[in-house]
Amino acid sequence: MTPKSLVIAAAAINSAAQINLPTDVVITSGTDGVHMSGSKHYKGEALDLRLPPIEWRGRFIARLGERLGPDYQIVVEDDHIHVEFDPQDVV
Repeated sequence: MTPKSLVIAAAAINSAAQINLPTDVVITSGTDGVHMSGSKHYKGEALDLRLPPIEWRGRFIARLGERLGPDYQIVVEDDHIHVEFDPQDVV
């Protein structure tokens, strides 16, 4: 794992613990798998996570976003949560 992916993994685990998520946090993809060209997965700056149960999803994603801050982007896909390091330049 790279430092950025470790930050994502730690934030996900700690977020789940803080809200007492009744399921495990499961990383479904890191640098492995097939992703879009230029994907941050290939640089070790993104992880995909298994979706938590629907009734916990909003709380988990909100807490994860709070822990990671504005330099990370969280995208909820049909079958997973994609989280990547994506700092935005503020002008």
